[in-house]
Amino acid sequence: MKHNTAFWVSLIGAIAVAFIIAIWVPGEPDKKVVHAIEYGGLIVTFLFGFMILIAIASGKIDISGLLDEKSTDGTAGGASMSRFQLLIFTFVIALSLFLIVVNTGAFPAKLPPEVLTLLGISATTYAVGKGIQAGSQSNGSNNHGKSHRKD
Repeated sequence: MKHNTAFWVSLIGAIAVAFIIAIWVPGEPDKKVVHAIEYGGLIVTFLFGFMILIAIASGKIDISGLLDEKSTDGTAGGASMSRFQLLIFTFVIALSLFLIVVNTGAFPAKLPPEVLTLLGISATTYAVGKGIQAGSQSNGSNNHGKSHRKD
């Protein structure tokens, strides 16, 4: 298994910050433990996300085919509208929830059903597209180029 120094630095840094919060921040011990775990998790999440962005920027992670669909012969096809829709809807809803949390200081007690419906429609569109693609690929491989059309 390949050792990644950035991973270990992130993990040790998060543990160190959590330890500093647990020891030196004044307050009740039970709340200090909760804050230490929350900040440790937040730091680890941020640093892992930052490591992924660095890997994308340096070319270690290739995202050029992120929205591409494979054609029936297995080669890369054009861009997929269903993948693009899923990506955009997910980012829009995540950004909206983030702004709500920043402005109110708390996560909403109840998500509006329209938000979940929007995500469900987007995910269903993507799943149906993949199902159609898989069906057309299996039909293409089963008939070996023969047409089912009767003249």
